[in-house]
This record gives sequence, C-alpha cells and structure tokens, in this order.
Amino acid sequence: MMKNSQDHLEILRQEVENLRQQLVDTKERLSVTEETLQAIRSGEVDAVVVSTSQGAQVFTLHGADYVYQCLVEQMGEGAATASSEGLILYCNKQLSELLGCPLKNLIGAQLENFVAPQDRHAFSLLLKQGHEKETRTLELSLIGAAETKYKDIDRRKIDRNIEIPVKLSLRQFKLDEIVVNSIVITDVTEAKVKEAKKLNQILKRAIATITNYRFYPDHTREFEYWSDGCEILFGYTAAELMADQNLWASRVEPKDLEMILAQTLTACQQNQSSDNIEYRFYHKNGDQRWLSSSKFIQWDETNHYWNINTVLTDITNRKQAEIALLEEKEKLSLFIQYAPVSVAMFDRQMRYIAVSQYWIDMYQLDSKEAVMGRSHYEILSNIPESWRQVYQECLAGATRKCEQDSFILPDGSEQLLKWEVLPWFQIQGEVGGILIFVEDITETKRLEQQFYHAQRLEGLGTLASGIAHDFNNILTPILGVTQLLPLKIPNLDASVTNLLTILSNSARRGSDLVKQILLFSRNTEGEYAILQLDALLLELIEIPRQTFPKSIAIIAEIPTQTLWNISADATQIHQVFMNLMINARDAMPDGGALTIGAENLQLEEDNALMSLASKAGEYVVVTVTDTGLGIPPELLDRIFDPFFTTKEIGKGTGLGLSTVMGIVKHHGGFITVKSVAGKSTEFKVFLPAIAGAVSQSTLEASIPRGNGELILIVDDESAIREVTKAALESYNYRTIVASDGIGAIAVYGKHQQEVSAVVMDIMMPNLDGVTTIHTLQSLNPLVKVIATSGLIENRKLSLDANATTFLLKPFSIRQLLQTLMEILSPNQSDQSGQSEQSQSERLLSIAINPSPPTQVELSKKAIAMMSPAWLQQMHDAAYYCDAEIMLDLITQIPPSQEAIANALRGLVLDFKTDLIMELTK
Repeated sequence: MMKNSQDHLEILRQEVENLRQQLVDTKERLSVTEETLQAIRSGEVDAVVVSTSQGAQVFTLHGADYVYQCLVEQMGEGAATASSEGLILYCNKQLSELLGCPLKNLIGAQLENFVAPQDRHAFSLLLKQGHEKETRTLELSLIGAAETKYKDIDRRKIDRNIEIPVKLSLRQFKLDEIVVNSIVITDVTEAKVKEAKKLNQILKRAIATITNYRFYPDHTREFEYWSDGCEILFGYTAAELMADQNLWASRVEPKDLEMILAQTLTACQQNQSSDNIEYRFYHKNGDQRWLSSSKFIQWDETNHYWNINTVLTDITNRKQAEIALLEEKEKLSLFIQYAPVSVAMFDRQMRYIAVSQYWIDMYQLDSKEAVMGRSHYEILSNIPESWRQVYQECLAGATRKCEQDSFILPDGSEQLLKWEVLPWFQIQGEVGGILIFVEDITETKRLEQQFYHAQRLEGLGTLASGIAHDFNNILTPILGVTQLLPLKIPNLDASVTNLLTILSNSARRGSDLVKQILLFSRNTEGEYAILQLDALLLELIEIPRQTFPKSIAIIAEIPTQTLWNISADATQIHQVFMNLMINARDAMPDGGALTIGAENLQLEEDNALMSLASKAGEYVVVTVTDTGLGIPPELLDRIFDPFFTTKEIGKGTGLGLSTVMGIVKHHGGFITVKSVAGKSTEFKVFLPAIAGAVSQSTLEASIPRGNGELILIVDDESAIREVTKAALESYNYRTIVASDGIGAIAVYGKHQQEVSAVVMDIMMPNLDGVTTIHTLQSLNPLVKVIATSGLIENRKLSLDANATTFLLKPFSIRQLLQTLMEILSPNQSDQSGQSEQSQSERLLSIAINPSPPTQVELSKKAIAMMSPAWLQQMHDAAYYCDAEIMLDLITQIPPSQEAIANALRGLVLDFKTDLIMELTK
C-alpha cells in the first residue's frame, strides 16, 4: 500500500516538472511574439516568416500597408487577417476588446480556438470554402474572457467562459501568391437580445399560463399551482384561482366543460397525453375567449389520482378567424346550393369543389356526391372545345360571359344557356380555380318569341281594326239596301231577285270577313252563354262527316256529360273548330285520319308556362289532330299571322288560323300546336272552365214596327243616312237627318219636343259624337241616343258619354229596330235614370273578360275595398303599361277576392290597360 502511494507521488512530481518547463517555453515564445508584434507596429519589420505544416510562409509588411492598418484600427467591428489554416496574422483592437484578450495573445494564435465548440466544425468548413470573388457569412459564437460566478451559499468561485454571438464575414485574397483570409467579425449580442425580447413577448401572448392539478376518477379536481400568466388569460390572479377551486370551472362554457371532463378522463384511463382540447372561457371582464389545452398526464404513486400539467394557450384570434372562414364557406355553400341559377366551383385541375342542385338537374347528373372531386371533363365529355378554351383563359385570371349559347344534353336535347365564368382567388392572390354560373334560358327564349309574336299580332290587330272600320261603313248601306229592295219593289222578277241574292250573299261574305278581322284583333264581342262543349262538338262533327272526302276518317273521342262547362259565344266556338277541321282536311289531299278529342284539365302553376297567355286553372282542352302534310318548323311561328297562307292563290285568305287565335284569346284561352313535317299536326285549344247552368236558346222574335216616332239620324256617310232613313220609314218611323254634330244640334233644337231618339255615328268631322251627345244632353237630359261605330273601342267612349246604348256596324235592320223598341218601350223608358251603375261601369262589368274562371262583376265598386294608395299605384302602372308592377299589385288583393284578382290579371295579360285605368280612376 505504501509503495503504491510513493509511486503515485513520483508521477505527480514528474508531471509538475513538465508543466513548469512548458510554462518557461511558453513565456519565451510570448516574449518573442511580443517583440515581433512591437516591431511590426513600429514598421521595423518588412516581413514575417511563419512555420506551418506546409512549410515556411513569408508575409510581407510593406510600409504602404500602413494606411490599411489605420482604417482597420478605426473600424467598429473586429477585423483579422488569417492564413488559410486559420492562424491569426493580424487583428485590430476591436477584436481584442470583443474577446477580452490582449493583442499579443491573439497574433499567431489559431482563430478556431476562440470559436465555441459547437460552431467549430462550421467554421472549418467556412475556411475551406472561402473564395476570392465571394464574401461568405456565418453566424456563430466566440468564446470571450471567463467571468467569475458563485456556485452556492458557500461562495465557492467558478469561472465560466462567455459566449459572444457574432456574424463572421470571410473573403480570400492573395499576397505574393499566398492565400490569406480577410475576416470581419460583428458583435450581434444586442440584436439577439432584442430578438429574444420579441420572442419572449410572443410567447407571453401565446402561452398564457401553466397549471398543475390533481384529477380524480370521480371528475373532481384539486389545483396545486397556477403560473402568473393566468391573470392575462383569465383576468384572475393565481391567488384568486387557488383560493376558489371552482372558479375556473364556473367560467368555462357548460357544454365545453362536459367535453373537457370526458376527454380528460379518457386520456387518463389510456395513460395518454391529451393535445389541443379547445374550449370557451369567459374572462373576468365578460369577454368570451377560446383556449387550447395540452395536458401531460402521470398516474400518482398512491394510485389514487392523476397528476396533470396543462399548458393553456389563448387561440381567440385564430378561432375567430376559423369561425369567420367557416361562416364564409357556409355562406358560399348556401349560395351555391340555393342560387336561382346553376353554379359550380372548380379547382385549377377543373375538379368539382362545390355544385348546386340546379346544376345537377340541368345537366341530368346523378347526384352531388357522384361529381364531387371528379374532373368536369370526365363528367361532361361533350364539352365544346370553345368552352374548354374559355376555362383556360379564366384560370389565367380572365372573366368571360355569353348571353346565349347552345349545349347538347345527355338525352340529345338542345339547351339554350346564358353563362358567366370567373376566377376565384386564394389568400396569396393566386387563382385557385373558377366559378361557373349557367342559366337555362331555353324556356325564356321560347316565351320571348311568343311575346314578340303577340306584339306583332297586336300591331296587325290595330291595322285590321282600322280596315274593319272602313269596311263596316261600306257594308252597312249595302246590307240595308239588300233588305229594303224587296220591300220597296214587291213584284220583282226571278232574274232581279237572283241578282239581289248574289248582292246579299256577297255583302254577307264581306261582313263575315270583317267579323273575322275584328275577331282576330279581339275588338268585337259575342253573345256569351254557359255552354256544354260536348254537345256542340258532336253536332259539329256531323258537318265534316257529310261533306269531307270519304278518304278522310273522322274519329271522335269526346266524353259526354263529363266535360266542364265554358262561357262562350256558340257561333264563335263553332267557327274555331270548323276552321281547324277545314285546315286539317286541306292538309290531307290523299286522305288520312282526323281526330277530335276533348278532356278536362287542371293546369298547375308549374305547367302554366306552356304559352305566354296561359294561366293556372281549370280548362276544357279540345285536341284536333290530322295525319297530313305537317307544318315545316320555320313556318310554325307564322301560321297565326293574318293573311299568311301556304295555299295557292285564290284558295285561302290567310285569316282562318288568325281568326281562331283571336276568338280563343278573346274567350280567355290559348292554343298550342305541334307538328312533324310529313306526318301529323296537333292543335290543342284550351278554354277556361266555369261553373253554372247551361243557357237555354230562345226563339228569334219577329221584327218590331214603330208607332210613328220621330228619329234623328246623324252620320257623315250619306249612303248610311239614306239606307237607315229608308229602313226606319219602311217600319213606320218618321225620320230627320244630319251629316255632322253641328247639324244634329241645330236640327234637334228645332224638333226637340218631337224627337224620340237619336241614331248617331260616334266618329264624325267638325264636331265628334261624344261632344254632340253632351250638347244634346244639356238641351234635354232625358234624350235617348243610340251610338254607332265600326270600332268596338268607341263603345266605351259612347257609354261613358251616357249614350243610351251602342250598335256596332255593320248592323242589320232587325238589330236597329229591336234596339229602338227596347229604348222607346214604356217599361224601359226610365231605365237609364234608375240604374245605380253608370253605363261605363256596366260596360266594364260585362266586357272586360267574357269568360272568367268564376262569375264576377268587375267594377269600381268591386275593387273599392283596396286602399287609395293601391288604386293610385295600379292606375299609374296601367298608364305606363308596366305589366310587372300591375301583376305584383294584384298579388296584394286578399285571397277572399280571388275572382277579382283573376279578372284583373286577365286584363293585364290582354293589354287592356285603358279599362284598368278607368276602374282605378
């Protein structure tokens, strides 16, 4: 044992001796180095020879380098010149002060020795990668002078090296073919301190508090520690939270507290840490905040509870941003889902991100789920190349739109589309994909065509009305003469009688033609009654069965006693179906089948768009089908135009179908037509059904005669004056005549006591009929006036002027005599004074809609239940012909007055704005 101790001491003595010798050698080297450095600084040395592993290297120190040395010494950063192996050849005092090391100890030392151990490898690589044309930079730590610390309460001293964060910039250059490194070292301690403070502030805001508590299997908790950050997070100090163990739980959203307890218990039982449990907490000031909780769980040694450390982070801003983003996504989803047009959202690869149900339905796709995530080009493989080009342009940031385009659906049908494509952008500003809005305008375009067609018919109707007026003035005396001649010349021979018959028939044909024109323009009325259509159709079919060629089979599919009733003029309805059957006959020159069917139909709102004039309601539908030549598609829009015909010259007037259209519209119905060229044509006539008992026909009464009453005849057409005068005198009336209103007033003034009635044309030169009526009434308020005109519009003007009644030209002698008898009869003489309704209101109640869905008397009194503001708005809308506003106002009429609403709606659709203005005035 003693021997081992002596050996150990001997070894220690030898080591001490070696250390002493090394110290002596080191002092000698330092002395030499100091002398060399002093010589270099004083300029006494021109070169330094350094021995390295690669041999001796000579570094010249020419006097010209003195300026450089002065600049380096004045730098704010540390500077050094080092060999390629990192040996310090020169450094300034700033580097010496930075490292806390004298210059004499730095010159000739390895710079790597002053680099922190963890950064030495990176520094070595920097030396090896140095380049003459490039400055390389590296952030690392240098080891400064040691500072004294005290380890414990015994005040035992320890020395600890200081690490100084710096930025080191290095660039190589050559001196006499020897590579050296120019190094600049910048102290970044202050910048690092500022960065650390900023990071600390961020951490303080992000990680608000740390807590430790015990968690028991029965869900109870016992907090053991709260960090000071809790006051920032909760508004409560750590002391307040520790003093009240239930304070934290009382401020957590109740639903979230249940979730926290359940997830914590599950994590404890599975011995797993629980990350990012997010919940809502109410701050002391009442604000709601979102917190994120990360738990670190450890089962206690007693096996009675779990120790849980929790880091709580305030994520309110992030959660609010997430909620806002989620709300925006939800809004976008709702917009796409319920948009009134088809909408689809795509990414840059044209994959579906979102799609509306309208899109699925329009393109006849299976479901939303079937397309989500799939390529648009895969779903619709027949997308036109032009559309693909548009998509690419929009993915590049452009916006494109088209008012009308066509697309072939999977079932082969063609669709007219209005579309717009625009890009959507990501947060970074890049295009994330495109949005496509598509509207199916197929039905809209069809209705537009119908509307333009209706406008064209309205214009032609106005023209036809004017023509009819002149025809009526021509035909009225002709018809009168054909009826008067047999009375004036009783013993006519057969040839004269035959000529009169020809004249009468020609006049009647002209009268029928005028009636067709008036029916087309919807400017005439008929005698409306409640009809049962099956009996009329069965009776009508007998005519073609007896007169049509035997090669045409007549097929009737008409149910009896089950069809609903309609309100109509029997003669006009007879003309409608007779014209359709004649057209069908002409379309089958080589024979075929003519089928007439009828049925009841309840037309719903969804199906009411089959025609511009269609409305929801009950209809009797009559179908006329032939197997003839059909109608070419390009002519379908023109078949109802007046004077348009495909027949040869002399075989058709072109008024057949236009008359049909006028009559049906005048009855409140509409027509649809389908045709396949070379195969068949089908006309469907929709007539509104109505409740009520079928009207009974009456026998024609005999022609009434006068009792010598004096009648004043006023007309600017001399032929009409003469014929009317002759006709009345032939039936025991006395007459006096006038050619205009001025003459009528003068004649009436002379014979006022004798004149029983006035027959007056409402349209005359010099003084019109309305003004004349007012003047006559000022002379005699009880004057009886029969107003006449070739235009039905003048009926309203006449009755508004308090004319006793109105006759439409051309009228027959029977009609004139019957009217005179009615107004001159003692039982009717006081009718005009006793009526509670004005003539205008009586006209409105019977003339505005001959066939309403239900019986309704539409008058000013009937719509008086609406407010004055509503009546004024309706009047203004009618004045400006704004159908959209009028229809919207009609929807405000109470449901209990549905019949009035329907009648007004019919006026709007028939463009009878003048009547609406009168009703709301």
